[in-house]
Amino acid sequence: MDDAFGSGNTQSYVFVVVTNDNGLGAADRRVYADLVHALGEEPERVSEVQDYLEEPQARRSMTSKDGEATYLVVGLRSAVGSPASDEDVKWLRSVVDDLDAPPGTEVHVTGDPAMITDLTTAVNDASLKITAVSLALLVGILWLVYRRVATVLVSLVTIGIALLCTRGALAWAGEHGLALSTYTDAFVVAITLGAGTDYCVFLISRFREEYGKGLESTEAVAESVSRVGPALLASAATVILGATCLGFTDLAIFATTGPPMAICVAVTVAVSLTFTPALMRWFGPRIGPAPMARADSRWARTGRLVGSHPARVLVAGVSVLVLLALALPTMQLSFDERAAQPPDTPSNVGLAAMAEHFPPNQTLPDYVLIRSDQDMANTRDLAVLNAVSTAVAKVDGVDQVRSITQPAGKRLKPASIANQLGRLAEGLHQADRKLESGEPGLEQLASGSGDLADALDQVSSGARKAEGGAAELSNGSKRIAGGLGQAADRTGKAADGARQLRDGAATLAAGLRTAHDQVAQAVDGLGMIVEALEGDPICTADPVCRRSREGLRTIYAGQRDQLLPGLAEAAAGADKVAAGHGRLATGLDQLAAGLRQAESGSNRIADGQAQLSEKLGELEGGTDRLATGAAGIAPGIEQLLTQTEQLRDGLDDSGDYLQDVNQRADTPEAGGFYLPASALDKPDFALARDVFLSEDGKLARIQVTGDTDPLTPAGQERYDEIQDAAKQAMNNTRLDDSTVLATGAAGLGADLAHYLADDAVLVVVAVLMMVLLILILTLHAVAAPLYLLASVVLSCAAALGLTTLVFQHLAGQDIHFTVPVIVFVLLVAVGADYNILLMSRMRESGLALDRDEVARAVTATGPVITAAGLIFASTFVALLFSPVEALAQTGFAVAAGLLLDTFVVRTLVVPACAALFEEGSWWPHPRPAHAPAAVEPAPIPQAPLNPMTREKS
Repeated sequence: MDDAFGSGNTQSYVFVVVTNDNGLGAADRRVYADLVHALGEEPERVSEVQDYLEEPQARRSMTSKDGEATYLVVGLRSAVGSPASDEDVKWLRSVVDDLDAPPGTEVHVTGDPAMITDLTTAVNDASLKITAVSLALLVGILWLVYRRVATVLVSLVTIGIALLCTRGALAWAGEHGLALSTYTDAFVVAITLGAGTDYCVFLISRFREEYGKGLESTEAVAESVSRVGPALLASAATVILGATCLGFTDLAIFATTGPPMAICVAVTVAVSLTFTPALMRWFGPRIGPAPMARADSRWARTGRLVGSHPARVLVAGVSVLVLLALALPTMQLSFDERAAQPPDTPSNVGLAAMAEHFPPNQTLPDYVLIRSDQDMANTRDLAVLNAVSTAVAKVDGVDQVRSITQPAGKRLKPASIANQLGRLAEGLHQADRKLESGEPGLEQLASGSGDLADALDQVSSGARKAEGGAAELSNGSKRIAGGLGQAADRTGKAADGARQLRDGAATLAAGLRTAHDQVAQAVDGLGMIVEALEGDPICTADPVCRRSREGLRTIYAGQRDQLLPGLAEAAAGADKVAAGHGRLATGLDQLAAGLRQAESGSNRIADGQAQLSEKLGELEGGTDRLATGAAGIAPGIEQLLTQTEQLRDGLDDSGDYLQDVNQRADTPEAGGFYLPASALDKPDFALARDVFLSEDGKLARIQVTGDTDPLTPAGQERYDEIQDAAKQAMNNTRLDDSTVLATGAAGLGADLAHYLADDAVLVVVAVLMMVLLILILTLHAVAAPLYLLASVVLSCAAALGLTTLVFQHLAGQDIHFTVPVIVFVLLVAVGADYNILLMSRMRESGLALDRDEVARAVTATGPVITAAGLIFASTFVALLFSPVEALAQTGFAVAAGLLLDTFVVRTLVVPACAALFEEGSWWPHPRPAHAPAAVEPAPIPQAPLNPMTREKS
């Protein structure tokens, strides 16, 4: 779309909004112009600026209806979320700050790049708070667990060095091409503090245990590292490989978060296995031995309970997890980065300003792109594009559709067939009124014909003297008849071929003009007769001849002043009719019949005049026959008048019909549309052409604005329905083979959902396979790794279900789309860590495993793993103090999952499974016939007979 309609170099868009609650004035327009000028001077940052300075027609659409806000669109060369994009947004805001804005005017920068920049700022600002809260919680928990300053210092120094080394490693990797996400720093802090402290706790706890057995500090350190080190490496490997799997995803948010997490854990475990043992050797005596386990301690009682009733414990633990997991299917994912940050960030404030003055989602439209192999700038394809626009507008939730056929969001009235029919109807009505105005002339013609018959009766005495003029009159009458016959023939042909009034009316006009010319010749003949009689003194003296001469003069005047103008007006009316369209065959047939009748009358006149010429000697008889012929003109003229009235009625009825069609066709359902391709070249259409149709005409763009948030599931559903509607509208049309593409805000959410589904499958399968492989290699078994993996997956589902209950159902927040995947990786990997430590303790006694051994392992590892779980959970609890919604939800989910792992999975579910399977946990490895001497297991602390007795530490 950028190649066809933009500069081809635009990677992202930001919106600059100018508002003034008192109404935008001249000073605000100056600020707008200054901003456009400043942006134009930075072509290395700004690829294009969409403003209304050079396109005044766009001002209406880019200015709010209340006149209090306007905006411009700035195309940036940097990609959204990149460091360059952050710098460009900061630069743009500095340009805005330097504007000399008048009092009351506010200028905001918003859009996706600005939102990501604000999100990064919010995460960075919260990082110090998260670190402080995490450290405070760590120190408190470590002090409650060990009550020794040296022990706390060993852990703090270790995680401090690990954090410094991690940041340095990530900085070096980032400089050498490793992509880092917005959330990297927050996760680095949480994972480094949590994992580093856990590793320290495991090493220190085993050191205290070995030191309490009487070993020297150096030997105790070596023994603890040899015993715990492999488990720590295996535990770290689960997190490293699980996080690395994220690097193979399509979504950048995962691909840029996973590898840094893997680096973080790798550096942390390396520091823990090198620096922590050195510190333990140095602080050895100050760390001190571990207290002896008491027979009535909580962990001893828990171990005995699991060993005695493993089935009941398993059912109880699994029931808790399943009940929480039942809420997971109701999880509603959010792809809205606006909601992922505080509402008072600059970008959210800018969006709120736009929402206050502009229709919803003005800055978040969707686009439907229709790509064709042919130039669509033609009448037929434009009609198809109009049909697509109409179909898209009918989709539920669509508020406005703008396209080449409706650039302002409404149908083009001049392009409507209904509008064009209305104009044609008005033209027919005008032709009807012209014919009506010519009726008086025809009436006068009919009256004059009657007078002619009367006057001819009086001319008999002077007929002999007018022989030459009578011959002229006869010839003229014949020509009149011939002209009327031609007019009748042409009118008949127009009726037969017609349905196009223009051609028929043109023929009629030509015939009427011919009739006019022929009548003019006849009138000239009469004029010669009148002049001959007026110049004859005998006629002047003869009363009868004088009266005949006066009658002829009356006829001559009537034909000259009435008949000829009437025919001229009729010809002019026919010319007006020729400009219109319609079906007037019936009326034209009637008109042709009238003309033929007029021809018959003219022939009779010609016959009478011929007889007058031949028998001028018999003035009385010839004059009588001439009178008879003249009398025949009147009926023909009257019939012509009747046919003209019928023609008028037909024109009027046609106009009424077309107006009715106009009213019925001017509806969205009718789809009447006609836009000639030449209209696209008009100046007032140039902007629409540039915005909605590519230069070669092969790509059309349709902008769709919804009435609900496009970043919600409803918006994504509407996005798919819009594409389906566009495809269906093009079925069986010239654009049937065209490609329908789509993009926009809802498209972003839809694409994210699509990629998320693919990435989730990849991550789940890869992480489960990696963790299972590590468990198998670490425990040298298959059965135990399978139920261990199942337990952590169920724990993860329970944690996500609890997160859904708290945030979605109680707090009213949809779950950010990144939360489930990241939480799954962390909980499965970290949960496997604790299980590895527990099962490794059981494995220390060899392949023999019974319920007593399970109970001893629970008792020995309970305090250590519980402390580790609380510590790791506390580092993610600190994320709840982040203003970023996604971090808070992730922190809660991971903390909840770790606590479930600590107190349900590791304490109840896994030990119960081990107690039920016993030696079967190490399947497929059978116990060897001559097993090497196993380490003598410590006895299970038994409850003393005297309830008041207590073991001394």
